[in-house]
Amino acid sequence: MALTSLRALPVWQKARQVSEEPTPLDFYCEDRCGHNAVCIKEELLVWGGYHERSIGSMYCEKKILWSFNLDLDSWYRVTTYGKGPEFRSGACSALIWPRWYIMCGHTYDGDVNDVHALNLITLRWEKIQVPTRGVKAIAPRDKATAWAHENSRIYIFGGYGMKPYAFMWSGEEDKYTLEVEFGRGWNDQIVYLDVEKKCWVRPQCQGPKPKSRAAHATIYVEGDVYLFGGRHQSERMNDLHRFNVESHRWSGTLCCLGTLPEGRTWHTLSRASKTDLLMYGGFNVEQKPLDDAWLLNMETLSWSVLSRSTGFPRLWHTASTNPHGDVLIFGGCENNILDEETSMITSRKVLLLRTKPFSLERLCLHCMYTQRSVLRPQWECLPRQFQEWLQAKEKVSEEMKPPISMSNVVLGQGPSLSQLSIVTKSEAQGLNDDQDFANYLFHAF
Repeated sequence: MALTSLRALPVWQKARQVSEEPTPLDFYCEDRCGHNAVCIKEELLVWGGYHERSIGSMYCEKKILWSFNLDLDSWYRVTTYGKGPEFRSGACSALIWPRWYIMCGHTYDGDVNDVHALNLITLRWEKIQVPTRGVKAIAPRDKATAWAHENSRIYIFGGYGMKPYAFMWSGEEDKYTLEVEFGRGWNDQIVYLDVEKKCWVRPQCQGPKPKSRAAHATIYVEGDVYLFGGRHQSERMNDLHRFNVESHRWSGTLCCLGTLPEGRTWHTLSRASKTDLLMYGGFNVEQKPLDDAWLLNMETLSWSVLSRSTGFPRLWHTASTNPHGDVLIFGGCENNILDEETSMITSRKVLLLRTKPFSLERLCLHCMYTQRSVLRPQWECLPRQFQEWLQAKEKVSEEMKPPISMSNVVLGQGPSLSQLSIVTKSEAQGLNDDQDFANYLFHAF
């Protein structure tokens, strides 16, 4: 039987825990940056990262996995099983169903090079027994990127970390640039994890490699990987590269049409359509958080501006595309993350970006739900899948009632959110009896 929703699995329902005296933390994912995210059908999964609190920077709970469904307008919090990864940020991840692999990152003890996999059906963690020392291990790092290929390999490129010379490394082909002040640096290494054999492999590549970097963005598209930007020393780059996973050939810097986006780090690349990639946000060389959105046509290699300014600056966020074509930006830092004199401001909002209208089917379902006081008796006349969607939406609204209402979504680009039956900030405030308490939570959560 095909999987329709992770939330429908008995293990997920058992793992969902709400406090005896519920708080907003039981119903709304906390703000964060440097986390990992992936879309499984209509559900956006979020794990890890860190945020700023009154006592300083703190990692997010390592046992907690969050799921967000835009159409249901709800978060779902589950507790995972087994010994998972340590608290961390800046890890990279890749999905080989049903396992979500979390690799490398930065912990309380510094950079790491371990690999863990979360079985999304059983919610149980497994530590993948790959070497972590010597020439069969990759050097510890964070701010690298990863992608999966043919359910058998997970590639990692670049990153920022300790000197790699005692690990899997080629002095002739791999480049490392040390930042002396911090004893860490940038690399241009590409390796892959053989998932079956549980070992790292350093492939022989062709073509000019990108410069050493970290906090860049990559996306896998049907055998090709597109890479944009990243940081190398004081430079925040705006070069575009393509890597073919079958031939292991790098393209070199691609010449693009149109106005090029400015150099940046901590941005994202996601799939906007069959032909277009969407790049969002980041951090420029002036240490300014960015709120622009760009489209890259993969056929013509041409850049175009989707939005010069959405009003929602984000860096070190995540961007995932669901089957509807919604690009869901979650979390990220809203101010200068490197300014030690000011506290980091991180977001808990889901930022929606779309390049096309919502489908007529989707609009009709939301309309039927909004008008359920009149149309509820007619639901039984609908096809089964539509009935199940409406019933699931109704069940969420009845059973998942937080102690205070908050809005989950803001619109960055695309059709109005008023077309969907989701709670806006003003509507959420109206649902709360104590307006002062509501306003406090909106600003403090």
